[in-house]
Amino acid sequence: MSKSRSEQPFRHQTGVALLAALILMLALVITMGNIFYRHQIDVSQATGSRHTDQAILLAISGENWARQLLSDSSDDRGVDHFNEDWAQAMPILPVEGGTLTGCLSDLQGRINLNNFSGYTSQSLKAEMGADTIGYAKVWEALLVSQELAADPSRSATIIDWLDADSEMINSWGAEQIDYDGYTPQRVPANSLITDITELAAIGSFQVAEVQRLMPWLSALPGVTPININTASSQLLAALGGSMGLEFEQMVSEQRPFNSLEEFHNLIAERTQLALPLVKTRWPAAVIGVNSNYFELYLEVTLGEARIEVKSIMDRAGLQEPVILSREITMVPARLPKPASSALEELFDNSSDQEPSDNPDEDQSMETNNVQSACTMIGEAY
Repeated sequence: MSKSRSEQPFRHQTGVALLAALILMLALVITMGNIFYRHQIDVSQATGSRHTDQAILLAISGENWARQLLSDSSDDRGVDHFNEDWAQAMPILPVEGGTLTGCLSDLQGRINLNNFSGYTSQSLKAEMGADTIGYAKVWEALLVSQELAADPSRSATIIDWLDADSEMINSWGAEQIDYDGYTPQRVPANSLITDITELAAIGSFQVAEVQRLMPWLSALPGVTPININTASSQLLAALGGSMGLEFEQMVSEQRPFNSLEEFHNLIAERTQLALPLVKTRWPAAVIGVNSNYFELYLEVTLGEARIEVKSIMDRAGLQEPVILSREITMVPARLPKPASSALEELFDNSSDQEPSDNPDEDQSMETNNVQSACTMIGEAY
């Protein structure tokens, strides 16, 4: 028997209702899935934010560790060298859910760009025409060692950038009229440099050159002597003037020096130069054996958060150092952790190294290769 015509619209309506119910269910599933997905994102972001906040607090505790190491009660302010406690890497400290590690480096073991602020046209001319070692000569020698341009403008433009007047120190200098031709236009700071990257804005210095020179540069609030006990081999060779590598080897083998007088006596003895001449050639204004400015490098890994902190510390005239600046870098979790790995390798090598049968060789390695932990792991700047 054939079906009646009245049943056909009913079945059609039933099919439409079922399809509408399925569409509604699909929309509901998609909406709920989107809600759960957004919830997971919010939870993940909240967790990451919490871990980041906790990591920053851990970094501040690392700063307190460094401040204690550099305080009057823990460190001899009269002399600073790589055999002291501050120069050793912080042990890799396990914390709940992560690790904390770090190291200290001596900023006075580098060339302070603000040392050029003490020059006048007369003092610059006198230094370049004499045997006396000064910052301009050291700067020129360092540029030569790195195969960079080392003409007189490389010192004169820095001096003009720092001084408060608008007169060029000599024909090699540069003031506002010279920077008007740059695109974009530059304005000389006429004050101390606050960051070494500012060097790229001065005169003809290029970004690539500044990046290459970074390990030997600092920007400290005032004129500071170079610590002969912590200066790198490249900087020691630059300090040697015409003696170059001979001076670097001589100093590396005998440091640390407990006083500037001890350093002068060594140079006089080894070079057969008169002691007064040695003191004049390497004056106390340029060479020192202690430091007041340090940079702390910290790495904190906590859960999904990983941060790197660089803090500049000043302890001049203070019982404990103060933080002059703090740079916090958030590092994506997917990136490798070279600093931690390097520190772990540093500790492993120091514990697994077998003593040599030749005691003289061991002593030579100890005296010639002593350097800060930050230099050894590649965090020298």
